[in-house]
Formats: sequence, structure tokens, C-alpha cells
Amino acid sequence: MDAKLVPPEMIPVLRPTIDEQTKKELMDVLDSGWWGQGPKTFEFEKQFADRVGAKFAIGCNSGTAALDLCLKVHGIKGGELITTPMTFVADAIVGEWNGMDVTFADIEEDSLNIDPEAIHVTPHTKAIIAVDSHGRLANIEAIRKKFDGLIIEDAAHAMHTPGAGKKADITIWSFQAVKSLPTGDGGMITTNDEKIYQKLRTLTWLGIEKSTYERVGNKRYTWDYDINQADGTKAYMIDLIATIGLGQLRRIDEMNAKRRAIQATYNEAFKDVPQIKIPMYSHTVQYYTMQCAKRDELSDYLASCNIATSVHFKPLSEMTYWKKAVKKPLPVTNRVWKKLLTLPVHDGLTWTQVEHIIKSVTDFYKK
Repeated sequence: MDAKLVPPEMIPVLRPTIDEQTKKELMDVLDSGWWGQGPKTFEFEKQFADRVGAKFAIGCNSGTAALDLCLKVHGIKGGELITTPMTFVADAIVGEWNGMDVTFADIEEDSLNIDPEAIHVTPHTKAIIAVDSHGRLANIEAIRKKFDGLIIEDAAHAMHTPGAGKKADITIWSFQAVKSLPTGDGGMITTNDEKIYQKLRTLTWLGIEKSTYERVGNKRYTWDYDINQADGTKAYMIDLIATIGLGQLRRIDEMNAKRRAIQATYNEAFKDVPQIKIPMYSHTVQYYTMQCAKRDELSDYLASCNIATSVHFKPLSEMTYWKKAVKKPLPVTNRVWKKLLTLPVHDGLTWTQVEHIIKSVTDFYKK
């Protein structure tokens, strides 16, 4: 690679952006003196629920906390949790936290989602977490034909894929710093069940029946409150994060459109490269993850061109601790993940950078 053509700084795989209006609104919250859970959080919850077509939304401090609370609010303790190995560890660890035996089911080769045909339900199965991998919706209808218990949709990659949050019993979303709606961190639970919603309200605040903001009132702080359960954690969202979320929610269509435009440009550039299998379409393009030959060598070469890459994901079944969750063979997972490479895709990418990435990839395969 000609040194003159290499950009002076590494092009990141993922990077959050924020607009000036949101920065101003964030400063207003900082100056207000109320940084914790309050009016901005409740406004974000309302707007988010409206956006995804849910009756209720509960803001959390992370998508992981949201997953944990989905099990707790349904009273799940013990039994088996089935999920995909092609995901972040959160989808498995919440089972451990709730005394469950975690089992991995294999994936579909193109969507990278859990394969309903690979799910083996037993009398001990109490919940299934179906991840919308890379923003492509898991086949929850097919899963439902095999299992009539609790199905949690992990839509962390799917903000906002049309149809996300519509088929499962309860859905979680993530706003971690590299998600398509980034706030730094944070998550959301959506449900259409008012009883579940009301219980979640207290579960996010250690079982306390009213938030601190609700107890402030117009004249004085009300110290008198009740606690009627012990399953809660401190998991509520705060106004600083919610303010960023409201700003990003205004921009989500614009940000996702840029990601899809990059996806289309990559697809066109790589469609005739025999060493590359372009990824299945994604509305959010949470990651542009292609299957390619000489994956590690390509990654090293792109690094020399100041292009960062990643692998989404090294399966949990490859992790020392989680090998115990492999109860049946995972042939597709084992074959596919070794070919996966994620290229930069985010709304902050310039088209000059995109051209450099494409040229570098194609140059590698011409060598």
C-alpha cells in the first residue's frame, strides 16, 4: 500500500455521532441539576414505545440489565435457557444469574440467527432468547411452534428494523455506544402487558414502589415509600442518557439510511469478488459482516491500511467457560464464524473512507 494513500488515522469499525441540538439539550439537563431518572427518561420511554409500536417501555442502564429483568419479571428461576452462541455474552450470562442451565442452539448460515430447527425443547426449558443478529429478525414464529413458554426478543441490533418487537412475549433494545441508536450505554424493555410494565417499574429500582423524581413533588421530598419485593436491581435509565436517546431517536432514520447506503455500496463493489460472500440484507446494518477467504490475513492487511476490522462474533461456544452450554453439535456456527469479518459501517464514515476500504479489500484479493 502506497503510504500516500493510507489515511493518517485509523478508520474505526463503529463510531457514535451526535448532533449540535442534542449537545445543547444535554447541557440544559446538566445545568438543571436533575441528572437522574426524571422527565427526560419518561419522555424517551414514551417516544420509544410509540416508535416501535409497543404500549409500554421501560428505560434501563444497559441492554444486559434489561435481559436480566425480562427473566425476573416473569418469575423465571432455574430450568433451561436456550439461546444462540453467535452473540454477546449477555444473552447467556443472564441465565446464570437466574439459576438456569444455558444451552446453545445452532444458527442459520446466512442470517446468523438462531435456527428454529436446531432448538431442542425439553421439559426443563423455561425461556428462549432469540437475537435479531446484525439487525435481521429472528424467526420467532417458527420458534413459537416448538415452544409455548417465554420468548425474549433481543433486538439490540434492530433499532429500528420493521417488525422488531412484534412477535415475542417481551423485547429488549440496546443503546450501547456502537449500536445504531447510541447513547453511550443504556437499554429499553418493551411490552404490551400492563401488569408486567408496572412490575418492571419497581424492579428497575430495587423493588422501591416510586422513583425519587416521583417523590420530590411540588413542595418537598417525600421520604415515605414501600418495598414489596426483593428481585429488583438498580437498573433504571437516567435523564442524561435519555436526553441523548431523544436526540438519536430524531436522527435514527437518517443514521440507518447512511448505513444502508454503505451496505449497498459494499455489496456492489464485492459482488463479483469470488473470495467474498456478501452478507444478507440488514435494515439497520448494525454490522457489515461478510464471509471471506483468508479472513485473518485480510484483517491484518486492512490494519496496515489504517482500516480497523472486527469479528462479529467469536461464538460463545468457543469461550472456555461457555463450552458447558454446548449440548449438541453446532456445525454451522463452527464453520461460519471462522470466515466472518466486519468492515467499518457507521453514519460518520465519509465516502472517501468507504472508497479507501473498498479499494484496500479488492487490492488484497488481487495480490
